[in-house]
Amino acid sequence: MSLRKTKRDAFAEGPTLDDRLATGDVEQLFRDLESLVRGDDDPGYPSRWGDVADADPAQQRWVVHGLDLLARNADNAGPGFSGPRAASLIVDRARWRRFEPGAPRFEEEVMSVSGWLEAALPSSLALPGPAALTRLAEIHGRSTAGGAFDATALTTSVLPGLKAELAGEALWWGASSEPEDLSWMESVAASIQGFVRDQGPSFPSAHVAGPLYDGFDYAASVLDARAADDDEDTRLAFLRRRVHLADALYAAGYDHARPDHREILDDLLDEWLADDPELDDLAGLLLGHSPSHEAGERTYVHLPAHVPTEAWGPRESWRPHLHAVMVHEFVHVLAHPAFTEAIETAADGPLLAEGIADLLTADLLGVLVPDHVWTVHGSAAEIRDLAGADQVKAAYYLGRVEFVGLD
Repeated sequence: MSLRKTKRDAFAEGPTLDDRLATGDVEQLFRDLESLVRGDDDPGYPSRWGDVADADPAQQRWVVHGLDLLARNADNAGPGFSGPRAASLIVDRARWRRFEPGAPRFEEEVMSVSGWLEAALPSSLALPGPAALTRLAEIHGRSTAGGAFDATALTTSVLPGLKAELAGEALWWGASSEPEDLSWMESVAASIQGFVRDQGPSFPSAHVAGPLYDGFDYAASVLDARAADDDEDTRLAFLRRRVHLADALYAAGYDHARPDHREILDDLLDEWLADDPELDDLAGLLLGHSPSHEAGERTYVHLPAHVPTEAWGPRESWRPHLHAVMVHEFVHVLAHPAFTEAIETAADGPLLAEGIADLLTADLLGVLVPDHVWTVHGSAAEIRDLAGADQVKAAYYLGRVEFVGLD
């Protein structure tokens, strides 16, 4: 997104910003720019000069140049932009800056951390038209809500195939499987986060309250999947995740938006595990080799940390696959809370969330793990075709769920 000078370019004709900083006129310069950025929406909050006054000269320079950039481009951000919030965020984020004024990525960093991109990116996107909205409602199950859920049908339509699939995967993790190098996994995690933050698409980095800016460290959050809890609840959750990806579940009338359907499904899965020790053992084994993430005050990402046996496939294919899995799990971490809340209102919520994460994973893999094929679940590709690729990103990364018909 191009940046340009506007009527707010108050300092274009006089001395440069660095000239004014060199004269020691930092306070007045900051206050002038802060006022410009706050604009007509200024709520009358006290100036942040007190925080800037205590900063070192390099930090002050970054803040001043950042405010100047915002002042010159605030009118281009769209109706969702908050000048007072942006001015305050620039002060808050200065200590964690990565690019100094004049560096190639400086402008992008300022526009990301200030909330400018968060407002500007969706402002140019079109909402789905009536025909697209009708089809999106059908995909999300909203047009057929209230039907019966024939849970007993899953025992014949899902269980046999699922158990066979799990038994086949269990062969990948024999006693001969060796540990993966955790330091390599941590370095891959760091490279993924760095790419998405500094070189990847604009939408993930535009979420100013998201993991890229709240201190989340992917490399420090990587854990061996075998470190995850293994009990009745986690085995049930593992089986639930797998069943949620089965088309037969939704064909049986399951509506994820209905708490009674969720309870019925969990009761059925509990019965399967209780009545079939072999299935229970398979769930326990594969739980220790399956990716998952634990949200909370500190997000942890559990990943398969052993090299599978030859039953999985060629050994040389394992690390590219694991790299792709790590990209996918990071995409899950980046999901906006408003998106994760909205999918709970869709009949196919879990399948929708996984499918859209699959789409966005495939986008990133084109650069990070070229030639790696990633399966896209559910109707995510149709949703992208109906709503638009950028609209899907705005919904997932920025919580603008109206772009995919989930408002």
